[in-house]
Amino acid sequence: MELKSPDRFPDKPAFDIFLLVSANLIWGGTDVAAKLAMSEMTPEALAWTRFTIALLAFAPALWVNRSEIPRSIRGLAPFVVLGACGFFLNQVLTYRGLKLAPASHATALRVTESLVIAALSAIFLREHIGKKTTVALVAGLVGVILVLNVDLKNLSLFASGYRFGDMLILASIFIESFYTIIGKKVLAKTRPLTSTALACFFGWLMMSIFYGGAISREFIRHPPSVNFYLLSAYLGLIANAFGYWVYYEVLSRRASHRVGISIMIQPMVGIPLAAAVFGDSITPKFLIGALLIAAGVYMALGKEKHIE
Repeated sequence: MELKSPDRFPDKPAFDIFLLVSANLIWGGTDVAAKLAMSEMTPEALAWTRFTIALLAFAPALWVNRSEIPRSIRGLAPFVVLGACGFFLNQVLTYRGLKLAPASHATALRVTESLVIAALSAIFLREHIGKKTTVALVAGLVGVILVLNVDLKNLSLFASGYRFGDMLILASIFIESFYTIIGKKVLAKTRPLTSTALACFFGWLMMSIFYGGAISREFIRHPPSVNFYLLSAYLGLIANAFGYWVYYEVLSRRASHRVGISIMIQPMVGIPLAAAVFGDSITPKFLIGALLIAAGVYMALGKEKHIE
């Protein structure tokens, strides 16, 4: 039986684009923020702090919507999987990869998630990948290549032979893709805010069970700085609590492969931010690429007139 609940946001393509662009602009800066935070704390400590802050933000929603929380193990199982894919495994692998690879690698590699989501949507959700969406994917990928200033004759990004850090980031991308695919089915019965909050809780619980002891000892031996907590608040409150919620809001009424295309927006923030922090230069190709990415997102969502 599907849960029929009032919309929290207007069901309009233009507003959905606004929500997706907002979420991905926020997520575009998370790799740089995480890299800075991990200069003083371990990946596990950062992930746990981020989840704790996000969970505190979600706690009121879980209490108010407690009647929506399943009471059986079978009912909770999808949220456990979402917590593992979207929070626990995804962040642990990403952060360990970031310790070994530059932040720009994570931003560059993450755009492949759009392709993974499109493929998984066709396989598991039987979504039709039409011509318009295919053109949108191609436009977005060309835009990403221009934004990243990739030399197709010398793919320096992969010149290291997929070193271990890159492999961890790629693994996290594949796992995180299932957060969208499984979430699409879960959202048919549970509201986006409740679904996101439950996923966050189980992700936090897994992190506490597997790394709680080590994290506690680390906090005692090396108390974090104010800067660490500020970065964690950005990651937990804005990127997780707000970003994941609005992403699920749009996913609840749009096809998953269309929503996934918006991930291509992230390099538009991640690359300039990395340039500001690490001194990389931005080429003129960036502006052209940014326009192509925006066009790809518009083609995928802009003319959609019905709930999918």
